[in-house]
Amino acid sequence: MENMDEISLDNYQNVKIPAQTMCDNLEYWMTRLPALLRNLPIIHLAIPGSHNTTTYTLNRYNDIGVDESTIIQLLGRFFPFILKPIIFNWSVNQFDSVKEQLNGGIRYLDLRLATKPNTNSIYFLHGLYGSEVNEPLEEINNWLSSHPYEFVILDFQHFYLFNDEHHRQLISKIKNIFRWKLCPFHKRLDNITLQWLSSEKYQLIVIYRNIMAKNFHDLWPSGMWPTPWPDTTNAKELDEFLTKTIEKRSPNMGFISQCLLTPNISYVMRHLGGNLYRDLGEKCRNASFPWINANKPGPGGMNIVITDFVSHCDFLFSKTVIQRNATLLEDQVKFTKNS
Repeated sequence: MENMDEISLDNYQNVKIPAQTMCDNLEYWMTRLPALLRNLPIIHLAIPGSHNTTTYTLNRYNDIGVDESTIIQLLGRFFPFILKPIIFNWSVNQFDSVKEQLNGGIRYLDLRLATKPNTNSIYFLHGLYGSEVNEPLEEINNWLSSHPYEFVILDFQHFYLFNDEHHRQLISKIKNIFRWKLCPFHKRLDNITLQWLSSEKYQLIVIYRNIMAKNFHDLWPSGMWPTPWPDTTNAKELDEFLTKTIEKRSPNMGFISQCLLTPNISYVMRHLGGNLYRDLGEKCRNASFPWINANKPGPGGMNIVITDFVSHCDFLFSKTVIQRNATLLEDQVKFTKNS
């Protein structure tokens, strides 16, 4: 295969884009992107992400999370051996470590955090408490160090039982771990490209969805990266929601399309012996993949796309999202031929 980085725009008329160009090496897919795509704004690229990235650290015997309702937390004290396994079955969204997800092409990581009463430790959370934050964050940093031309977005989505001191502690940890890799906040995203990030040695954007972000130049506020939540178990409603929200996308901001089906309490009660992977995973994929293949990146198009269980079928989700970037090259070929 020709080295696409060496092909000038003048030669695009004679280039046939191979089907495997975008996703034949998930671990280094950004590094191997054609120069044309590495010089496009990152908000014009299709980037795969994982929902509730660190739920692989949950344990069915861990404490019930403070993100659950008061009544669920209360019942958990009296019936832990009944309730905790049920919560576990419906709270795990990923089976693979952050390193495995990154090697599988995932470049957006969705993080939910909490403290515990009367402690200063910070944990990942979703229904149940997961691991402390240190090891996965260090794992991400080590991976980035060994992949200098790759780029990741960390989205700190929710903070439970956090006070200002907890925020300062977490932010200090983020800055100490990632240091110079952190891309400082910019008011405009349409001039931030993979090529520019590499030239500046930035490898990470940290979205911090709390007002504390405004006090730090290398944290990105929530408003720059809208992430509307479908909140449904209905596949048709999910498809309609994804289409409707992307049509309203601001062209100058990032955008996260959540390809998710989310169980509510009544759904779980009707499927007490089930779990998220078996009962909603396939249903979600059957709705999401046609939607991904019907849309494409570019100005006003899809940008970050996230889902559950990203490693299913050898990271087919990552491959599908990444491959949509080939449409940007195809459009350029058509434009060049007609100009």
